[in-house]
Amino acid sequence: MSHDLLRLKLLVAGLALLLLRGASCTTIARPYPPPTAAELAAAVRARGLRVRSLRAETRMSLRSSEGKLKATVRLMAERGGRLRCDAVSPFDTPLMTLVVAGPKFAFLDAQKNRHYHGPASPCNVSRLLQVALSPDDIVTVLGGSTPLIPFVKAEVAWDERDGVEVLTLSGAEHTQTLRLDGRNRSWNLVLSEIKERGGATVLRVESSGYHDVSGLAVPRELHVSQPKQGAELAVSFKRHELNLSLPAEAFELPEAGGLPSQHVDCATVLKP
Repeated sequence: MSHDLLRLKLLVAGLALLLLRGASCTTIARPYPPPTAAELAAAVRARGLRVRSLRAETRMSLRSSEGKLKATVRLMAERGGRLRCDAVSPFDTPLMTLVVAGPKFAFLDAQKNRHYHGPASPCNVSRLLQVALSPDDIVTVLGGSTPLIPFVKAEVAWDERDGVEVLTLSGAEHTQTLRLDGRNRSWNLVLSEIKERGGATVLRVESSGYHDVSGLAVPRELHVSQPKQGAELAVSFKRHELNLSLPAEAFELPEAGGLPSQHVDCATVLKP
């Protein structure tokens, strides 16, 4: 190798290193006056409440201690504790149907030929969706927001590397960190993580691919996890409708139809 060629290669390598160093030092300035923590918390809460009802067709990947399932899931949900999830096979065969109507729920598992019914608690909702959330919290998450913990202290900081607001909420038993997109004060949720005081994650919500539906920015992709329960839910939206009138008959609890039926709550051991 000639000395000129060697010098040229060293020069190119040096320039590449300088460019990499320069890129790593690039910062993003906050493009608007600093918001208060209270303002951001109010914006997150209001964002969730703007979605009153939804109907969607999704592709879901669900994982729990019992295994993993991928299926098309059709959703209907409405604030006030009304939720319907229909999981179907690639051939449009019903696999599972879960319906919540106020204080009651029913779950028809066509794969296991079982019917379950009982109170509409988060643990019963998780029998299909895996993650244990109330029906209204599910509407909040599907609409691109997150439940907020009760907090006594709130702080906000600007992440100049990623261009996001970092909102930290501190409560008596939990802390919550939210990362909110800072572009044009959109404050779309990027990440929400709720932790116990000891540091264990209780709930993690990640949202991406925001697009406009009926004038509201909602995510195309969601990932929700509860590590302590080994539960994960990944949602990819194929079709998304918001704030529409849903038929009352959609929330009629499915009957057993001759299948073995069991009343269940959080402490119930399922019969084989």
